[in-house]
Amino acid sequence: MKKRRTYEEELADTNVEISTGSVYADLGLKNYEEMETKSNLVMEISKAIKRKKLTQTQAAEMFGISQPKLSELLSGRFRGYSVERLIHFLNEIGQDVDIVIKSKPRHRKARVTVYHSIHENRASLPIAAKSH
Repeated sequence: MKKRRTYEEELADTNVEISTGSVYADLGLKNYEEMETKSNLVMEISKAIKRKKLTQTQAAEMFGISQPKLSELLSGRFRGYSVERLIHFLNEIGQDVDIVIKSKPRHRKARVTVYHSIHENRASLPIAAKSH
């Protein structure tokens, strides 16, 4: 009979890695910044569908895609979609998407950040950043 390992013994054999902050970067994807941006846009699409109390069939019709394709998209399979097309979906569901261009500080790389405004009169919160 095997001796049961203590929590401390199991913990001693555990390897921990510090995340980069992006699951896609941690997975070693070359286009992790684009994947992060797409992921956050898809989350916003999902939130908008729920807020408007639409079925996937209704939303898919608005987007000009099939319900199974929308289901796949909302499940995180978005590689076949461009950032531009995801922004179009947000517009179709009644969401404004603002793109702001500004100079970056000298101390860091340039980036793309996706913000979500909880309410139009409240401050926007960043939900993704893409460095260049």
